[in-house]
Amino acid sequence: MMIFEKKPILYSLFVFTGSTIGITAKILQSIKSYGTSFKHPFMYSFILFSSETTGILTYKYCFQKEDEESMSKEESITKLKPQLYIFTIPAVFDLFSSFFGMLSYENLPASITTMFDGGNTICVFLLSLFFLKNTHSQNNFIGVFLLIIGLFFISLSAIKDNNNNIEEESETNGFVKTIVGIFCCVCCNIFTALHAITEEYIFKTRIIHPIKLIGFEGLFGTIFSSVLILIFSQIKFGKSIDFLCIKDKETGSFYIENFYIAIKQILEEKQIFFLVLLLFFLLIIYNYCYITITKLTNATTNIVLYNLTALFIWVFFLIPIHKQENQEKIGILQCVGFLILILGVCVYNEVFTKTPVVDESEIKNLIAEASQITDDSLVI
Repeated sequence: MMIFEKKPILYSLFVFTGSTIGITAKILQSIKSYGTSFKHPFMYSFILFSSETTGILTYKYCFQKEDEESMSKEESITKLKPQLYIFTIPAVFDLFSSFFGMLSYENLPASITTMFDGGNTICVFLLSLFFLKNTHSQNNFIGVFLLIIGLFFISLSAIKDNNNNIEEESETNGFVKTIVGIFCCVCCNIFTALHAITEEYIFKTRIIHPIKLIGFEGLFGTIFSSVLILIFSQIKFGKSIDFLCIKDKETGSFYIENFYIAIKQILEEKQIFFLVLLLFFLLIIYNYCYITITKLTNATTNIVLYNLTALFIWVFFLIPIHKQENQEKIGILQCVGFLILILGVCVYNEVFTKTPVVDESEIKNLIAEASQITDDSLVI
């Protein structure tokens, strides 16, 4: 497993699986079975957390012995062992993040939804500034400002094209759907940032292996999402919010989530079954990469890398092979917003700042001089 500790491989896997998960989720929502589309936000959360729960067994049989042997004495003194309740906090944040994320996918094009994840950087920046007391450079502030401008242009693009992928709906309903999608993106950004900051804090203050954290977070998340699925499966909603709901063809009722319909769709449609299974295994790899990057670097690096997935998702849905509701186009406002977003990410991470290169021989000379000074002082 040491191969995954190499950052280039880790980053590449993270971007690849993140892009594939976004594409798979969007395609899943467009497949109709049992008289309705596969739109199940809490079921998606259940799949997410179920994949994370496998981390408990993975840690026990693959990492526990190595982890206990490699733990330094200093770390065991300065850090605490986590209590079980602490895993519920990131689990709750991740639950709401995935819920709002799926709702945003239902109401906006996949590329715009993913581009909106650039707002995660802004939220993480603000939260780390006030809660983790992290210091930020001038480039960080300029980068965040550019990200806000980029998101503004992307929002305008979404509102301008709100009727492109809506069939048999009025312009007003299309506009409301777009606004709801943008609102869900903002909520998703906030909870994603809270989730990332919480995990970073746990790593800084607790002795915990990343796979173990994934496993117990997934366990509590699976319990929470199961309860919410059962609750919302009993609650009926009016047709006025039908763009957020699925329709039971037998009763004509609308639900935000319905466990029974989801199971029937998975069993009835082989394509849905295959994509759900693919999503499950992709999430296992993605979550491992995500949590390892958070431990090796910080929460902001995770968010920045995730922004790269927007480009791959956008390019994929630009290819003219998709259903009309998934097919995307190149819009001027969206292009401008995305370019400003990329510029903001680069400025935030000081890509354009030249780092002074120190020759290895110079370092050796400095070490030798420091040793000589120490020796001379001891002689005196």
